[in-house]
Amino acid sequence: MTANRPRYNTTVTTGLVLFALSLPLSKSAGNILLFLIYLFVIAGVLLYRDVKESVVSSIKQPLTPAFFSIYFVALAGVFLSEKYAAGLKATNLFLSLPAIYLMVSVLIDAVPDGDKRYRFAEALLAAFLIGLLFLNLIGVLTYLGIVGNKKFVLPLQPMHVHHIWFSNINALGLYTAAAFLLFSRRTLTTRTKWFLFVFIALAVLGVLLSTSRTAWFGIMLTSVIMAFLVKKSWKIFLITALGTAAAGITAYLTIPFVNDRIRAIVSDLSNFSAGVTATSIGERFLMWKAAIRMFLSNPLMGVGTGNYVPAMTAYVSAGRFPEVLLQYNQPHNIYFFALATNGLLGLAALLYLFYRVFTLALPVLWQGEGNRERLFAFIAVATAIHYMIAGLTDSFFNIQILRYAFIFMMGVCVRKSITPDRSS
Repeated sequence: MTANRPRYNTTVTTGLVLFALSLPLSKSAGNILLFLIYLFVIAGVLLYRDVKESVVSSIKQPLTPAFFSIYFVALAGVFLSEKYAAGLKATNLFLSLPAIYLMVSVLIDAVPDGDKRYRFAEALLAAFLIGLLFLNLIGVLTYLGIVGNKKFVLPLQPMHVHHIWFSNINALGLYTAAAFLLFSRRTLTTRTKWFLFVFIALAVLGVLLSTSRTAWFGIMLTSVIMAFLVKKSWKIFLITALGTAAAGITAYLTIPFVNDRIRAIVSDLSNFSAGVTATSIGERFLMWKAAIRMFLSNPLMGVGTGNYVPAMTAYVSAGRFPEVLLQYNQPHNIYFFALATNGLLGLAALLYLFYRVFTLALPVLWQGEGNRERLFAFIAVATAIHYMIAGLTDSFFNIQILRYAFIFMMGVCVRKSITPDRSS
């Protein structure tokens, strides 16, 4: 952006803040804002030379090749699809990866003043937390029966947001709030601290009431790993691991629905070993087995983008797998889904993205205590670790709210001005 056009700057920044605010609340609003921001920025680039220079100077961002690699692998997989229309529809999901990343990272880095750029990035993260706080408040009101007619109904799904999506986007909120408390370069006001503590309390409550074991274990393991990465101390690692384990055991012993959900794991595994597959874990195991079969049919490129459901339909028709698996459009595992639909190329592109996040953000996280950018590096690393762990039991990049949230976090936290790409 440019100092010569304050109204233009205000319009763009307001649009991006509203996009961050809408992420947890409305898919439609997010898509509309995404379109309008792109339209406005393109108009500015075409009409104003200074805007064009500002945007072009920031266009080269460090994660762009990784996001585009996922997209182009998916695009190549369309040629293996039974129906090109279905393949292109699935590929369009992955186009949002570079699209949103570039929108967020470029518009932040286009702010010429370093302090203003930092405050703008913080404001975007704060807007995301505010939107998530509203979702959590609606969740609490829903659980208490004040909103809707699902009083004390579990799992908690406010505004019809699936409980696994709700809990895992809350995980990103928890990492963001923790980063503000640990690394914000500004002295947090009492009001800000209260907001963060209230947010954390509501987010933890929301995660618990979601009954999502994916989020529970993801948050616990990510917290332990992040404690070690921040302090680089095995002592801190052990203390955090023991503390997290103690919290988990306490929840298991004192909260009935937590006890039920954990005991269900043992029950599902026991049933599966006895040949009973009609359970949550049993169906996942069968989906993973089917995904591996798809991968082995074409190890390099898989069965093709958008071809998971047709391939599963063929397996069910042949009597290889039960019909219940047809209710799922992905195998509930980001790695198996990449292998099934896009083979080794798809898995390599996915792992390359996580690799780039770590190689770019970890050096920033490990810089001196006075480096203000550690706030962003912490969020980026925690987000990537959480998705790698929780992605073992769900295909997060197929879910818009989780896909958009991941890209948004990367756009804010892994930018050229924070983590210059030394590999180029």
